[in-house]
Amino acid sequence: MKLSWNSLKISIAGARLSHLVQKDKIWDHGTMIEQVKTVFFKLKRAKNNGNIEELNKYLTASCYEKLKKEMDELTRKEKTWVIKNLLIREVAVIAVSEGKNHTRHSAHRPDCFTALIKTIGIEFIRDEHSAKELIDYADKVQNFSERWIFVREGEWWFLDEMK
Repeated sequence: MKLSWNSLKISIAGARLSHLVQKDKIWDHGTMIEQVKTVFFKLKRAKNNGNIEELNKYLTASCYEKLKKEMDELTRKEKTWVIKNLLIREVAVIAVSEGKNHTRHSAHRPDCFTALIKTIGIEFIRDEHSAKELIDYADKVQNFSERWIFVREGEWWFLDEMK
């Protein structure tokens, strides 16, 4: 059996989660995975229809502002996201980090986790003035992989960063 770097990360994160969930139920693996899936589909739907307002309750303020700027820039350039038949193949928690309280010498850092999301589908940016992109990409199903970082605010996980 070949052990990959991601498999090792998943194993380490799982061990840490089993310890953390004993102290606080927010670290429940299944609930975290469901939150990732929920936010993923809401984000992709919002990008596809160009309306990100509903995402405000799932993203941190900084992540929401960054996404809003990105979407405004696409609109300004007369471009749109095209997302079709997107399916999640795998979601894995690959890192967890318990927050640190503010001390004299360090800043407060919230609880966070990183999720690896592997998907398959059609996703590209279309220039409204060029049909060429649509011809080139409209039928090309691709595999995608993204790393998302979620941070804890109160009793909920919010998407903070997408890579």
